[in-house]
Amino acid sequence: MTPPMTESRWTRVAWSWLGGALAVLAFEAARLALHKSFSIDEFQYAHSAWLMAHGQVPYRDFFEVHLPLVYQLLAPLFWVYGDAPSTMLVLRAAMLAPLAGAALATWGINRREGSFAALLAPVLLLSLPSYARFATEVRPDALSTALFLGALAMLSSRTVGKGGSFLSGALLVAAVWASQKVLFHGGLVGLALLVDVAWRRGRPPARLGSPRAFLVGAGSVLALVAVYLTVTASWGATWRWCFVWAAEHQRHYPGFSWRDFFVPTVREQPVFFILAALGLARALWTLVREGPARWSHPDALLVLAVPATFGAYALQRAPFPYSLLPFLGVLAPLAARGAMLAVMWPRTLGPRIEAAVGLGALLALQATGLEQLLDGGDNARQREVLARIGTLTGPEDVVYDNAGGAVSRPHAHFYFYTDAYLRGSVAEQLAREVPEALVSRGCVLRVDDLRTPGLPPSLRAFLDAHYQPLDGDLYLWGQGYDASGAAPLEDRFLAVREDRYFVEPAQVLERGTLVIDGGRVTTPEFSLSRGEHTVRYEGPAGRFHLLWLPRDGQRWRPRPGVPATFSRLF
Repeated sequence: MTPPMTESRWTRVAWSWLGGALAVLAFEAARLALHKSFSIDEFQYAHSAWLMAHGQVPYRDFFEVHLPLVYQLLAPLFWVYGDAPSTMLVLRAAMLAPLAGAALATWGINRREGSFAALLAPVLLLSLPSYARFATEVRPDALSTALFLGALAMLSSRTVGKGGSFLSGALLVAAVWASQKVLFHGGLVGLALLVDVAWRRGRPPARLGSPRAFLVGAGSVLALVAVYLTVTASWGATWRWCFVWAAEHQRHYPGFSWRDFFVPTVREQPVFFILAALGLARALWTLVREGPARWSHPDALLVLAVPATFGAYALQRAPFPYSLLPFLGVLAPLAARGAMLAVMWPRTLGPRIEAAVGLGALLALQATGLEQLLDGGDNARQREVLARIGTLTGPEDVVYDNAGGAVSRPHAHFYFYTDAYLRGSVAEQLAREVPEALVSRGCVLRVDDLRTPGLPPSLRAFLDAHYQPLDGDLYLWGQGYDASGAAPLEDRFLAVREDRYFVEPAQVLERGTLVIDGGRVTTPEFSLSRGEHTVRYEGPAGRFHLLWLPRDGQRWRPRPGVPATFSRLF
């Protein structure tokens, strides 16, 4: 006969379920990081990290508008794992560290609420498809969110000592160095702390136990940033691109409503938002009952962070869903409190167990959305393309695209990636300078991406004429020729670098006579010096190509019309 469910036994069962759920969700997060498709933005951030690993300075040496902490932290991975484009997967795995930090921070924010509420917070956070989707990617937002939540966790004690004050200041400034977006929500939290310090002037109950330690922590990170900017001589470039240009970009970028991504997020996870609203209502009621002491209550900053993080999302001209990460992270501890309130509402154990089981079933149903993140296709094809780039080219071979898609190969132009506003605002410069840069730098490969159709028409025409499709995603240097058969073909071929080239199909040499620079070509493969060469062909009508021979030495045949699959928005 099964013994009755006592409260102590129920506690042990609940602990087991929560621990098991956290382990399963952690495994699922790792699975997403390694197998979910890469978004186009991730290649941009990964390439920036690779450039920094090779001594280049963002803003000064290459175009960037995001603050660089995530690049600085990821760059050493290229020192360890080398220049293979497939190192992109290592970077994805490394982003599990900020995810774990964010989960740990939500636990820390709730540790005053009891062990169950503390453990439930990271469980709820990791079960959110809208959070796990972007927090497992190579993104500044994932890192800045973890650092911001860490600062809130340090400030969540009733008494914040010197160590917590120091860490909260350091984490808050580090979060800003990871993303300018933190200037809004993190700035409001920092301002509230400074106002509290100035108002109380050390009189209890002050929000910070040691304002001096907080300022020292913040100043220490600022000092490191100042040293970096001074050593790299990039003060002016950082201000120009990360603030002046970013503000201009924000004003003119083709925008859309904050509802476009927020409403679907709420519809996909209604239970989470209902619980968060319940937890927020409880926290507000607690602050109201505290009277004048509410300003020093540990929940004051958490409650302030809710409208601050939502405002940082909604006020953007183009509020993409990854900008919701700080808002969702702040809601997770409140949702855990709401869940505890809903479960503990009944007065007896039986109804409490029923409420907990029902709530757990609803949350488990919500978590099934994590599996659906792989429904659109995993990153197997993208990893295959990255591996092929590593086979076709060497670390010194220049590659062109509009997103840094080759990851660990040199780019051709200062604007190594372009977005909609940039392509419109500097269209003439791109049309003039990019073809010149491709030729002068000997660019042998380009990666087709979602942004190619938005390039200036003359630049697209140059790309179409000088890069031939290996498949739908990769294009190698080469030119096509149409022989009429009625008269000899007289044309030119531009060799982008001194290297090996070949004629395709090789049967052209058997059917007719191919002459380059006055000398007859007798073998399919041949060497050419850099620059323009005369081409003459006499023979039957047909089409042939002169193509660059890749690093693997394998001749290839152009395959027009193959669909592109590598570049994806999300």
